[in-house]
Amino acid sequence: MYNKPSLLFIISIICLSIGGLVSTDIFLPALKDMRQYYQVSESDIQSAVAVFLLALALGQLIYGPLSDNFGRKKTLLFGLFLWLFTTLGIIYTVNIQAFFILRFLQGLGACSGIVLSRAMINDLMNKKAAGKLYLVIFPFVGTSPALAPLIGGLLLQVFNWQATFIFLSLFILSTILLCYFVLTETLPPQKRQSFTPVGVIKGSLGVLRNKQFIFYALIPCFAYATYFAYIVESPFFLTVLGLSTYYIGYSYIGVSFTYVLGNLAARRFLKQESMERTIRYGYIIFVIGGILFGLQMYVSPWPLITSLSAISLLTFGNGFLLPLGTALAISSHPQATGAASGVMGALQLGSAALSAAMIGKISGHNPWGVAILLAACCLVGFIIYIQKANYFTTINQVK
Repeated sequence: MYNKPSLLFIISIICLSIGGLVSTDIFLPALKDMRQYYQVSESDIQSAVAVFLLALALGQLIYGPLSDNFGRKKTLLFGLFLWLFTTLGIIYTVNIQAFFILRFLQGLGACSGIVLSRAMINDLMNKKAAGKLYLVIFPFVGTSPALAPLIGGLLLQVFNWQATFIFLSLFILSTILLCYFVLTETLPPQKRQSFTPVGVIKGSLGVLRNKQFIFYALIPCFAYATYFAYIVESPFFLTVLGLSTYYIGYSYIGVSFTYVLGNLAARRFLKQESMERTIRYGYIIFVIGGILFGLQMYVSPWPLITSLSAISLLTFGNGFLLPLGTALAISSHPQATGAASGVMGALQLGSAALSAAMIGKISGHNPWGVAILLAACCLVGFIIYIQKANYFTTINQVK
């Protein structure tokens, strides 16, 4: 174990941690161009995000057990090369079916970095040192959803949509080189465990039977579902409200900035309040943002400005809900935290995939319909939370 990671190690971990988010968001400004290229509907091209998120969700369940058997570095490099080759393949696709298949495999590859970077940190560091490293990594993870579409928008001003995937391929290649030369195997052969699909299924079912885990897991699930419903619809939504395609990438800066601010505010609250009370504050902010987002579309004379303001308030609340809800869910199943972490990631990303796939189909890409659906998602999550919060909070305090 070592507690002072090198700069190159930190850079490698950052690249692995943000890779999935960058792959999700970088092509968002190009969705309209891609829709025309593939000759499909808005809902069809939006499914590119949902397919990728679904693959990320499934990968959460399999990479941990695979690396326990084959070792961290081999499993990681396999995933990274899968990520690279599928990204290159997307550049040359000529039909939407091939694009979706490669997009799914791309998600499976990108997931290796997210899962195994955490595993390597846990292998090498004690709890305190790992916490310090996560504090370094977090700002990059928090801002990457804004920077990726911003880069995509800038590329789109000069090149075609394929340029976003060429840029992504170069990023992945750089990450592979860093990981190959900088990272070492962190799980020695004597500590490895055999991989069995039955064992993975049993472990996951054991977590899902825990009602307290499900209650806390629903918090980040509703938060992620609402956020990604907005993310995938925003290129069409904001264009209808008058924002040029070239400037859509800039709109994500405020969303990510307020998420980071929410995280910092939650950390400050935790110094004086319990985790359960802090998450309640965050949920109130989150649902107020969702309701305002729904209402302003009908009453605001400047819906573009008020939409961005309301969604920024919502993501400020997300800064409370995502980290704290995840932490409470995993800690509620201490007998198998690894399995709980994998299931939590799968549920979180699965809910995002579902909302990304359905938002356009249900709303018909109507801004007013989108606003109502996002507000409803916030309210439903909050009602479920309020009904059971006192019961599960009491159980958590007794433990």
